[in-house]
Amino acid sequence: MLQLIESGVIDWSRAQFALTACYHWLFVPLTLGLALIMGIMETIYFIKKDEFWKQCTQFWMKLFGINFAVGVATGLILEFEFGTNWSNYSWFVGDIFGAPLAIEGIVAFFMESTFIAVMFFGWKKVRPGFHLAATWLTGLGATLSAWWILVANAWMQDPVGMEFNPETVRNEMVDFAAVALSPSAVMKFLHTVSCGWVTGAAFVVGVSCWFLLRRRNRDLAVAGIKVAAVVGVLASLVVMGTGDQSGVQIAKQQPMKLAAAEGLEQGGAGAPFSIVPGVEMPNMLSILATHDINGFVPGIHDILNGYTTPDGKVHPSAAEKMERGRNAIAAFSRFREVRNTDPGEAAKAREELSQNMEYFGYGYLENAEQLVPNVPLVYW
Repeated sequence: MLQLIESGVIDWSRAQFALTACYHWLFVPLTLGLALIMGIMETIYFIKKDEFWKQCTQFWMKLFGINFAVGVATGLILEFEFGTNWSNYSWFVGDIFGAPLAIEGIVAFFMESTFIAVMFFGWKKVRPGFHLAATWLTGLGATLSAWWILVANAWMQDPVGMEFNPETVRNEMVDFAAVALSPSAVMKFLHTVSCGWVTGAAFVVGVSCWFLLRRRNRDLAVAGIKVAAVVGVLASLVVMGTGDQSGVQIAKQQPMKLAAAEGLEQGGAGAPFSIVPGVEMPNMLSILATHDINGFVPGIHDILNGYTTPDGKVHPSAAEKMERGRNAIAAFSRFREVRNTDPGEAAKAREELSQNMEYFGYGYLENAEQLVPNVPLVYW
């Protein structure tokens, strides 16, 4: 099947999906950030019974609504593109990938879609406590949407909790908790949501400062700055911590991604962090990737040729991975041929496939250079 798909089609599919994701991502962080700030302002109104805080909440709620609507529209297009651009992939991993996306739609999206109506139109129709709950539940629904989508994203970066079934030719989930609570998913969620809070805080402070410069709505602007500044400072601390841990995870799980992003051709201990070509911070990449000033960070050539980490773990070369991948493909083909006629041979083929399944995808590569991403594109 893979041989029938032209590389040009894959490249264009990636480009379209990436463009849609970029448009979607322009709105998601602001939705998460405004939801938190709105909830805080309405909570202050609920406690103080001061109409001023109700007016503040309603003002930022209007901007939240506009942003939310565009974010939903661009997000739906992304889900459609799973079918239009990646139908084979969606079928191959649908048992794992479909679960978090289905939960996101059935639970999180329906929650925010239901309570957003109460939040916008229920000021005079429901009790203040119920309206406050609706506002917080709308924000919680948006945050849960981010959780399940990031679970799916994290699984693509670090596939856990699944096994390949040669009978159905699909990856199938065997441990839902491992998928939903993987370290990658947890860290991506915390980092992404806290980034959204920082974005929302910066937006509120920016709009409020514009009002002050124009000498308009001074009280609303000052209130917005007070709330958003506190949210922004606290969220920034979370962003720094989770961002640091995300870097360590990427270094362990996806060393080629890190090497390409930093333009690191040859790795080593005390690897420098590249700001721009020719301008480097000594040892900084090792600190970010390993929390050790002399930590070993593999470069592109190390990964292609194979390397051994200081703890003694051997990482095979690209050629070895490709060879084991071809063995896996051959074992899979043999299993499919004899599964109904020779159970003994089928069991042997299945065992060989299981031993080499980790490298299955490498078997389709024609040369080791295909493992290297477009370094200038990723670097810049």
